[in-house]
Parts: sequence; structure tokens; C-alpha cells
Amino acid sequence: MGIPDMQWAQVVEKAGGGVIYKQIPVQKPSSDEILVNIKYSGVCHSDLHLMKGDWSIQSKTPFVGGHEGAGVVTAKGELVTDIEIGDHVGVKWINGSCLACHFCRQSDEPLCPKALTTGYAVNGTFQQYCIAKATHVSKIPKGVPLDAVAPVLCAGITVYKGLKESGARPGQTVAIVGAGGGLGTMAQQYAKAMGLRIIAIDGGEEKGDACKQLGAETYIDFLKSDDIVRDVKNST
Repeated sequence: MGIPDMQWAQVVEKAGGGVIYKQIPVQKPSSDEILVNIKYSGVCHSDLHLMKGDWSIQSKTPFVGGHEGAGVVTAKGELVTDIEIGDHVGVKWINGSCLACHFCRQSDEPLCPKALTTGYAVNGTFQQYCIAKATHVSKIPKGVPLDAVAPVLCAGITVYKGLKESGARPGQTVAIVGAGGGLGTMAQQYAKAMGLRIIAIDGGEEKGDACKQLGAETYIDFLKSDDIVRDVKNST
């Protein structure tokens, strides 16, 4: 099946005005870009902030939100050599950057002055076909379910980076604040897979039960704790 000229998308025409489900043109990739047929997209809370106009710096309007997209490459520019039509890829928050500045050279692309952000500076993954810079997508093995990958592209990357930069090694302990929330539950799963011991911090018995099911050795309920730092120290 060929690439259509028009597609369905969730469009924000003005901040605070809600989302409109409508048809918009399918973009064509430039020389260093790919076109991805989005199969699944996660929803980040930042998407809701942008839609409601909560931030002082607003996106262009109209815009298509979303930055947790997983799909299949359907077209590519002539300079793209390491990605093929039919490959599975993930489209993340950073859609592109200069690749030459100090920040890009030390893998801090989000700080690049020329960084392009998906669902903010460029239209995002709440559409059937999404444009992305080939150098910034993540290739996904075809055996991996795309619905499981989508939320990893924002929440998963966020918590993995934190765990990695903590320097914690297998057998050591990490304390995860907000462990029963969206990022926290994912952080616990990463930590367990990395061989780390987990102290989960959150509020309420229901969150505690969920954290223990995910492998937390200790649960600290901040609603009951008089001194969280002391309780963490006593648990290590």
C-alpha cells in the first residue's frame, strides 16, 4: 500500500482550545529525514500541558503533539543510508540537533541550541505519519512489540538515564521517589533488571503493595514517615 497524501491527526489549533481530530497532509522527508508510519504512541503529561497552554513558552500553532511514537519506516531521504524502508523505529522527544556543538558531542543533545523537539517544535506522533531526523530515531528489533516500546521512548529513557548516571552497581541499593507512579514503576523494573536493590518511596498502602510486587525490598510511606532520609539510611 502506498503512502497517502492525507492522514488523520490530533491537532491543537490554539493553546487551551482542546484537540481536533482532522485530516492533514502527509509530509515528505527531506534529505536527512525519514517518514514513519506511527503504529503506537504513548501520551506524556507534557503533551497535556502543551495542549492546555500551561507553559509560558508555547509551541507553534496549529501543532500535533506526541513524542513517544513507535512505527515503521515508509520513506527516507537520499542521504539516509543506515535505515531501510520497513525498519521499525522509535521517535523520541529530541527529533534532531546540530550534532556539532559542545552539547551534542557529549551526548547532551537536549541542550543543543538548534535542537528540534517532537510534538513541540515539529509535529509529533499523534498522527499516522511522522517526520524525524534519521540520526535521532532509535532502531527497534522487529521481534519487539511496538506497543510496549512506545512509552519507553520518554519515560523509559528518563529513568534509565537517572539509574545509569547514579553509578549504582549490581547488589547496591537505590531509593526511588514516586516509585508507585508512571516513571517510578518503570524505574523499579529497570533497577531490578540491572541487579539493584530497591527502596521505594511513595504514599499509601496501595502504592506500597504495587511497589513490592515490582520487587522493592523496602517501602517507605511518606505519609507516615517522620524522617524519610533517616528511614532510607536505616534500610541500607
